[in-house]
Amino acid sequence: MKYTNLSGFALATLAATTLACSQAGVPPTSPAAANPVGSFVGPDGSTLKIAAPIAVSPADGIELDDDDPDLVITNVDGKFVQNLPLQYVFEVHRGSELVYRSAPVSPGGNGQTSHETAVVLNFDESYTWRAYGVYQGQRGPMSSASSFRTINRFGVSCAHMGTEPGIVECRRAQYGTIPHDGLPDFLRKVAYDLNRAGMEHRPYGLLIKTTGNNCHGYSCDIICAGQGGGQRQWDILIDEDSAQIPVWNRVGNAVSRACEVVQ
Repeated sequence: MKYTNLSGFALATLAATTLACSQAGVPPTSPAAANPVGSFVGPDGSTLKIAAPIAVSPADGIELDDDDPDLVITNVDGKFVQNLPLQYVFEVHRGSELVYRSAPVSPGGNGQTSHETAVVLNFDESYTWRAYGVYQGQRGPMSSASSFRTINRFGVSCAHMGTEPGIVECRRAQYGTIPHDGLPDFLRKVAYDLNRAGMEHRPYGLLIKTTGNNCHGYSCDIICAGQGGGQRQWDILIDEDSAQIPVWNRVGNAVSRACEVVQ
């Protein structure tokens, strides 16, 4: 019988070829990163491999016209697995206190999800809110916190106008024709905004007037500041029962009366 000796190089080549052929039909193992709910833990404690949603509105401390706002975010998807059936949880904080956490909310259309808070928040307070995606009991990273302020008892403030005439004009624009009995309400809103804006002669209020032409015991068109001899008064409506034109005119030689400060 005749034997043929194989060199070391030939043997190594044969072994490598045999191994490659034996593994040709075995699919590669999926990377661990493709599992959206693996052992990953983010810096904020998140365990779901998705992006953080973006808080769209309300934002930047805007003052709202209600006390149960709609919170809007952009939808997100998995980093490695697309089209995950995600839901979203919304949280609202007052300072460091968690005052509201929603149940998981199904995603909305057009790439955004909107959720109206299921609790009535306090009037005239600042809040922050954020949201995160959830899937199979795991949660994704938090959105950046966004902020808003709830409506105050005097409605949407005009304090941001920054001047006395601007505040009066802004408040007047919130009304149609103001009924005679409604003038004190208008005056209170103006006085509140003047105080909130930190105008020079604060605190401002309504002038008590129980005789002659008056509106439920108040002057119908006067804002006051101070008491006694140092009191200042401003007429803020021309023709208060008809044209109701907003102005800011200092009253000369004014008769001092009690000034009821609005807080």
